[in-house]
Amino acid sequence: MLKPTIIGALLSGTVVSGFTIQPATVAVTAASSRNLAKPLFMADYDDSYPSDSSEDAHFEVKEAKEEEDTIDVENKPSTATETVVSSIMDYLPSSLASSGSITAQDRASINEAILKLEALNPTEDPVYSPLINGVWTLRYAGGYSEPKIPSPTRDLALFLYAGGYSPGLFALSLAQKLPSQLVEVGDLTISISRGQPRIEAKVDVTLLGGSEESVVVTARLEEDSGLRFTETYESAAVLGQTVDIPEALQYSRDLYVSYVDEDILVVRDGSGVPEILVRN
Repeated sequence: MLKPTIIGALLSGTVVSGFTIQPATVAVTAASSRNLAKPLFMADYDDSYPSDSSEDAHFEVKEAKEEEDTIDVENKPSTATETVVSSIMDYLPSSLASSGSITAQDRASINEAILKLEALNPTEDPVYSPLINGVWTLRYAGGYSEPKIPSPTRDLALFLYAGGYSPGLFALSLAQKLPSQLVEVGDLTISISRGQPRIEAKVDVTLLGGSEESVVVTARLEEDSGLRFTETYESAAVLGQTVDIPEALQYSRDLYVSYVDEDILVVRDGSGVPEILVRN
């Protein structure tokens, strides 16, 4: 504890034991006192820094950058595949039953678009892909150009040697042979499953009294390579009456998968005729 004499010396600035202790002072010049007393205004600040006005160019640049970084999902550009698929769908009729209304020029445009789509196939070895499985609607079945000279055996020759009918077209042809005044034919769907028979082609029909029946054709689907199946008919059922096709009479054909994704399946028979299926 400091003695009272030493404390008094510290306050008065007297000499204690050989040391001179000066009282603490604060030197304030006249100039500095004038500056402290002078009020500051907005004009006294440096103009080189941006203000916090929303109209300042600094903030306009930032907003423009944010607009550039924003992705407009609705106006997102279409991919090459989406463009080609859209062009194909523009030419297809609403149902396979009305495919006879497709003109020769439309068929040529569809075939050109299919070639472009096949070049964009995203699936390697599509035969082994699980994308093959599912429920599909057959939307287009290509055909052959009409001959200049009609031949009564032409259709039979094409069926036997050129590639024949798909199970879906076979089921549709069976349904269309029913009396039109008694039966209303519905849409054709093709189900492809993992277990044999993998293919079930089904056409729903509505009878005159309102009851619903179906025409069903089943077929095995054997994997021959990453691109090729063998499709073999097994049975046909019309209005609940099932007929198993004898093995010696079972029709088969080669089937090549040229394109498949989550929505579209394109196959060709042994003669190159394409079919387009759309996933349900």
